[in-house]
Amino acid sequence: MPLQDYRRKRDPRRTPEPVPEADPAADPEASGAGDRFVIQEHHATALHWDLRLERDGVLASWAVPKGLPTDATTVRMAIRTEDHPLEYLDFAGDIPSGEYGGGRMTVWDHGRYETEKWNDREVAVVLHGERASGRFVLLHRPDGKRDTWLLRRMREQGADSPSGEPLPRDAALVEPTPADALPDGPAWWLRVRFGGRRVLLRSDGGRVTLTAPDGTGGWQEIAPPAELRRFGPTLGAGGHLFDAELTPGGDLWISDVLHTGGTDLRDRPLRERRERLQALPLDGPHWRVAPVYPHAGPELLDAAGAQGLPAVVAVREDSAYRADVVPNPDWVEVAVAEPRSPGPSTGPTGSTSPTGPTGSGRARMTNPEKVLYPRTGTTKTDVLAHYLAVAEVMLPHIADRPLTMVRWPDGVEKPSFFEKNVARHAPGWVRTARVGTPGGRSENADFPVIDSSEGLAWAANLAALELHVPQWRLGPRDGRQRGAHAERASILPPDLVVFDLDPGEGTSIVECCRVAEWLDDVLAEHELAAWPRTSGGKGLQLYVPVSVTRPEQTSEFARDVAERLAADHPREVVAVMAKARRRNRVFVDWSQNNTAKTTIASYSLRGRELPTVATPVTWDEVRACRAAGDLRFTADDVPARLRRHGDLMAPLLSAERFHLPRRA
Repeated sequence: MPLQDYRRKRDPRRTPEPVPEADPAADPEASGAGDRFVIQEHHATALHWDLRLERDGVLASWAVPKGLPTDATTVRMAIRTEDHPLEYLDFAGDIPSGEYGGGRMTVWDHGRYETEKWNDREVAVVLHGERASGRFVLLHRPDGKRDTWLLRRMREQGADSPSGEPLPRDAALVEPTPADALPDGPAWWLRVRFGGRRVLLRSDGGRVTLTAPDGTGGWQEIAPPAELRRFGPTLGAGGHLFDAELTPGGDLWISDVLHTGGTDLRDRPLRERRERLQALPLDGPHWRVAPVYPHAGPELLDAAGAQGLPAVVAVREDSAYRADVVPNPDWVEVAVAEPRSPGPSTGPTGSTSPTGPTGSGRARMTNPEKVLYPRTGTTKTDVLAHYLAVAEVMLPHIADRPLTMVRWPDGVEKPSFFEKNVARHAPGWVRTARVGTPGGRSENADFPVIDSSEGLAWAANLAALELHVPQWRLGPRDGRQRGAHAERASILPPDLVVFDLDPGEGTSIVECCRVAEWLDDVLAEHELAAWPRTSGGKGLQLYVPVSVTRPEQTSEFARDVAERLAADHPREVVAVMAKARRRNRVFVDWSQNNTAKTTIASYSLRGRELPTVATPVTWDEVRACRAAGDLRFTADDVPARLRRHGDLMAPLLSAERFHLPRRA
């Protein structure tokens, strides 16, 4: 029987695998070669990939320890195993430990194939799958112990299945140019060094090798530490080559990718290499992609020094990976002047585990590996990395504005709380301002005023994911003094009008975009312009930079516009807060212009299931929005948008501001 060996090795009472009783040879519909295939990733005693080809009513099977080759020069070993039933074409699951093939099995790829040759010595097929595509040949080379075959990918590929490039054997690490100061300009991307050893990391078919310069012009192979045991299996069958840093504790920071998916990337610009790097599954317990800071400056040197880290590296965003130019002028490394071990009050924890920077300047980070967004695994240090990445564009928008923080100390799945008064726990270097709090527990509160990346790092350490600010700034008497006799800060008239478009039940940001277009038309009638931004939640917000003499002017104008829209579009728009009126409509919330209220700050995270961000958008994006996901951006999306657009809210900072029309 074709499946006799298969049945003999499996107990249907103990394994979830299909164990059919019918003899496939007796089924008249099962005759013929068949044309389906499946490749399964099998985490058994040793990781391997199972290639199965439909043939004469069963699946002819080979175990391929390193997976299918991606180029025509690599030869893989394949072991012929017992035929499997056709039901195995879509099998995935956990085979119990102790059973034959015990371990997790997933479908890596599947599709159709064409047979070019099939005999006892050679099998030649053309696979048509999503990940495995092209002409492959299996050559029988038994060694007396196992039914061994050699698997090759052939050069004669069709137009839709080009052969990849082999992993390079001549790769070397780029040597940066030492410098005393960081280069100026937005073309440079910065990252920190973690005090480890630079290595070339090769992952091929789930197997990892590490090599590093030996100091004499040669290379030394380094045994992968136990902490990286699962790194290769996580990446899977393909070939990958990385520039990485291995810390003394066995943690791995991956800063660049030289080769992946059968493509040599060394001639590609850094920004493209980083995009490919970010797309790979490299977020593990002891390995992570080293963060880059496209808009950072000397403050990153201060943060590195506070953490006891040795240097900051700047790389041109359009530069290729040129190891043949020594030293490379497109890579600049600046040593920290005086790296210091963090003290109890001046620095972070100093952990070198792969969780990103653990502080900034004077700010100390505790529990850097604490997960705040369980669905994505986003940690407190990832939150810090986001705020450091956006600091340059965010700080001007929150400068001189008292901050209300929303804190999630146990992550977004647990309760949160608003915090305004930080007098009891804010360090002395954090600026505060005493501001009146009508309707609050007390007449005044000492609000934080964030004006530096260190301040953002302090807030991140408090798990203050959301940062909210009013539409006005502090005046000359800014209430910096602390203590019982501190005087209240003066407040300037509002300099922004905000229209908060809140989708009611049955609507989404798509409907908000249509209302935003109508609102823009109304503003144009008054020769006013607005700048749009997502709320980071479900809605959209429009901001108008204004100059007024009375605080009430902004609320009055916003209410007039909201009521005008509700009158013109009664089926789509409502200008009152009552939820019963908001079903299937967008609420134009004009009340956020009240001086006692705040809105989410631009580039702030939101405490949602995903780490979404209040993100500025273009009017073209607003007009093109047709699905809620079109304008949903997370922390991972923001750096690329900043590189593409810069700060889209920069006009709100201009000294030239609109004057609101007088009420009729």
